[in-house]
Amino acid sequence: MTINKIIIFIFSALLAVAFHLPAKSQTSRSSPALDLAIAAQQLYRTGKLSTAAITWQQAATAYQEQNDSLGRTKSSINQAQVLQDLGLYPKACDTLLAVFGVNNPDCDREQINQLMEDFEGKNQLSTIQGIGLRSLAEVLKHQGKLEESARLLSLSERATQNTPEFGATLLALGNVEQALANRSRDRDRYDKITEIIDRQDPQLALEPYQKTFLAYTKVTADNRASPIVRVQAQLNYLHLLIEIEDWWKTQTKRRIETWQRQQETKLIEAANRFSELLEFRLTKIRASTIIAIDGYWHQIPPSHQSIYARINYSRSLAALGKSQRVKSILQTALTQAKTIDYPLGESYALGYLGQYYGQQQQLDKAIALTNQALILAQEQGVVNDAREVTYLWQSQLGQLLEQQGKISAAIPAYTSAFNTLQSLRTDLNANNRVVQFDFRQEVKPVYLRLANLLLQSDHPQAINSFELVATKTDSNPNLELARQVIESLQLAELDNFFQDPCSETADTTIIIDRLDDQAAVIYPIVLGDRLEILLSLPNQPLQRFTTRVSETTLNQTIDLLYDSLYNPSVNKSAVNIFSTTPLDPQEITANMQTLLPILQDIYSWLIEPLNPSLTANQVRTLVFVLNGNLQNVPISALYDGKQYLLEKYGVALAPSLQLLEPQTIARDKTKVLAAGLSEQVEIQGNIFPALANVPQELNRIKDIFPQSHKLLNQEFTTASIKKQLEAGFSVVHLATHGIFSSNPDETFIITGDGEKIGIETLSNLLNSSSIHPELVVLSACDTAVGDDRAILGLAGVAVRSGTSSTIASLWSVDDSSTAQLMSKFYQEFEDPAAKKVDALQKAQLSLIDSLRQDPPSPALNNLPPHPYYWSPYVLVGNWQ
Repeated sequence: MTINKIIIFIFSALLAVAFHLPAKSQTSRSSPALDLAIAAQQLYRTGKLSTAAITWQQAATAYQEQNDSLGRTKSSINQAQVLQDLGLYPKACDTLLAVFGVNNPDCDREQINQLMEDFEGKNQLSTIQGIGLRSLAEVLKHQGKLEESARLLSLSERATQNTPEFGATLLALGNVEQALANRSRDRDRYDKITEIIDRQDPQLALEPYQKTFLAYTKVTADNRASPIVRVQAQLNYLHLLIEIEDWWKTQTKRRIETWQRQQETKLIEAANRFSELLEFRLTKIRASTIIAIDGYWHQIPPSHQSIYARINYSRSLAALGKSQRVKSILQTALTQAKTIDYPLGESYALGYLGQYYGQQQQLDKAIALTNQALILAQEQGVVNDAREVTYLWQSQLGQLLEQQGKISAAIPAYTSAFNTLQSLRTDLNANNRVVQFDFRQEVKPVYLRLANLLLQSDHPQAINSFELVATKTDSNPNLELARQVIESLQLAELDNFFQDPCSETADTTIIIDRLDDQAAVIYPIVLGDRLEILLSLPNQPLQRFTTRVSETTLNQTIDLLYDSLYNPSVNKSAVNIFSTTPLDPQEITANMQTLLPILQDIYSWLIEPLNPSLTANQVRTLVFVLNGNLQNVPISALYDGKQYLLEKYGVALAPSLQLLEPQTIARDKTKVLAAGLSEQVEIQGNIFPALANVPQELNRIKDIFPQSHKLLNQEFTTASIKKQLEAGFSVVHLATHGIFSSNPDETFIITGDGEKIGIETLSNLLNSSSIHPELVVLSACDTAVGDDRAILGLAGVAVRSGTSSTIASLWSVDDSSTAQLMSKFYQEFEDPAAKKVDALQKAQLSLIDSLRQDPPSPALNNLPPHPYYWSPYVLVGNWQ
C-alpha cells in the first residue's frame, strides 16, 4: 500500500469505475469454477478484497481447466479490478495483458502500444474486450500514463457502445479527462493564469474540463448504466467542482497579495470580480448536482462501494459547509457496513463521524468514536493490510487529544501515526501521480504536528515508540526525535514526488562531525505560530532555537522576495529589470531597497539566533535541510546589514542526511562530459532564447580538464549522452535550458536537437554507466514560475540520478555571468583537495567582486552587488 494509496483509498468509490462481470459464462450449469466465481462476487460486494482477488484467480484457473475461455477471461478481468482496488497496479496490468494474450507481460510501454495497435486494426470488438480495455486504461491512469489510458478508452467506447457497460466506460473516460485537464492546468505558466484572472472570464478557467463535464453528464443521462455508476459520475462531478473552486481561490489570493503590495487597485478589483463570477457559476452547477445525487440512493443496495460513495458524499458536503447533513449520511454508511458485515467500512464511517463531532467541538464523543474506528482498523490488520486506515485514526486521535490539551497522550498517538507511515514507505508502488499534491493536506501535517509537540514538550512518552537511528546520544531525546521526524518528512515528500521510493536510505543518519568537522546542519521547521530551528554541530548535542514569527508572516515575506527577485509576471522584479536594455538606474535602486530589508528579515529569523554557536565552533559550511516555502529562498543571499551569508559561509542544501553518500570519488583524474545548447529553440510554443556564451563555457571546461569530452548543439542528443557516459565521467556538465518543477513530468532539460530529457530519462542515463558521476552541473536552468514545490525537481535530480551532488540555478541568469562563474568553479574544483561547496563559494565570491568593481549600472556603486547575478546557484547533496 502506498502513501498515495492512503490518500485515495477513501475515494475509491469516487474515482474508480465500479463493476464486476457476472459469474455465468458459456454454460449455466453448476461447476466448481462457477461456484468460485459466485463466491468471489459475494466477497467483493462485502469488501473482502484480498480474498476476492484470490478466489477470482482460482475461478479463472478452474474455468481454464474446463476449457471455458469466456469464464476465464471474465474472472481474470474481475481479479484485475480488485487488484486495482488494492493499489496493486503493476500486478493488475500484467493480469490484463495476459488476458489479451501478451507473452511475458511486464506492463511496459512497448507491450501496451503493440496491444493498442492490434485492437485499433480490428473492425469489431466484443463487450468483454471493451471491459478489459477499460480496466487496463484505469491501471494506466493510476500510473500516470494518461495519453495511453485515453487511447484505450476510445477503443472501449467503441466496444461497449449500446450496452449497459457504456456508462462505466464514459465514467472512466471522464476520470482520465479530468486528470489530463488537471495536468494541463498545473502546467500553465504563471502569467497565463494571471491573464485569465485579469480578464474576469470564468469560462476560460473551466475550459480544460469541458470534456470531463460532458462525459459525466452523459453517464447520468444513460439509463442503461447501473445506479452506482451514475452516482459515482455525479460524485466525481461534485468533487471536481469543489476542487476547481479551491484551486482558483488559491491562485487568485496569491496574485491579489502581490497586487496589494504594488497598489494595483484595478487588478485587485478584477481578481475579486473573477472570484465572484466563478463562484456564482460553480455554486449553481453544484446545487443541481447535489439534487441529482440525492435521487439515486434509494436505488443502490448496500455494498462496500455504496458505503464509500456515501462517505465521499459526506466529505464533499462538509467541504461545502453543509455539515447538518454529514452526520445522517455517515450513520447510514455505518448501518450499511454492519448489515453486510464489513468492518473496514465501519471503521471509515466511525472515524469520519469522529471527525464530524470534533468539528462540532464535542471532543469526548469524537475521541470515543475515533478510538472505536482505530480498534476496528487494527483488528482488520490481523488478516489484511489496514495501515492506510490505521494511520488516519491515529493521527486524528492525536489531533483531538491535542485540542483537549492532553499533550502527554497526544504525542504517542501522533508517534503511532508516524510509525505507520514509515512502515508504509517500504511498500510503495508506482502509483497515482494525479493526486500527488494532496500530500500537503493529508500526510505532511502528521509529521509537523508530531514535531511541534516534541519541540514544546519534555514528555518522554514517545521515546520508547521510536526506533532511533544511530545519532548523538547526548542530545535531548525529544530534539533528536523531532530531527528524525523532519528527516523522514523530507524522504516522504521525495517519495511523493516520484510516487515510489526515490532512493535507498542509509541505515543511519550521517553524524555531521564524521563527514565534515567544520560544517553545521540547519533544520528550519515552519510551524503555525513560530519558526523552530534545530542546529547540528560537530561534537555538540543538538541545539534548538525559536523565532517568534508566524507561518503567515514568513510565507508573505518569502512571496514578496519571490515577486521582487525572480517573478517574471511582476514588472518591477529583478528578472525583468535586468532583462531590459538599457538598464534603468532608478528601477535597480528601488528594487535593491525592497530586497535588502526582506533578506535581512529572513536572516534575523533564520541565522541570527545561531551566530554565537556558529562562531564559537568555527563553522565554515552551512548545510540546510529545507521544507516548505523556504526551499525557494536563495539562502546564500541572506543579508545581515553588512554582508551576504555567502561572504561568511559556504552554503549547501541537503534533501536529507539519510540520502547522503558519505564517500566521495578520488578526483586525481577528473573527466567532464560537457554538453550544451547555444541556439534558440521552440518547443510546444515556448521559445527558449539562444545562450551565446555556452561554447565559451564548454571550451573553458575542456581547457581545465583536457580529458573531457564536449557535445555542442546538434551533437548533444540523448543518444550521444548515453554513448559517452559508457566511457565513465566523474562530472556531467549540461549547459542548456531546463525546468525544475513539483511535477516530475515537467522537470526536464533541452537537448541540442530540440528534444526534452525528463527526469526519469536523465536519471536512467546517469545510472547507466558503471561509474556514477560524482557531480552533475545543470547550467542555465530555472525553477518553474509560481511553483512553490519546484525545488523538489532539483532535489529529485540529485537523488534520483545516483550522483553525489548537483549544482543548478533557481532561475536562469545572463549566460555571460554563468560562463564566468562556471569557469571559476572548475578552476577551483581542479584541486583534488577542494570541497565542492568551497569551489562554488569562491566562484560566487569572484562574481560578487567583479560586480563590485564593474557594476552593471552606476546606480549600484554604493549598494551591495545585486543577488540576481550570483545567488541562484545552489549545491544539493554532498558538499565535500
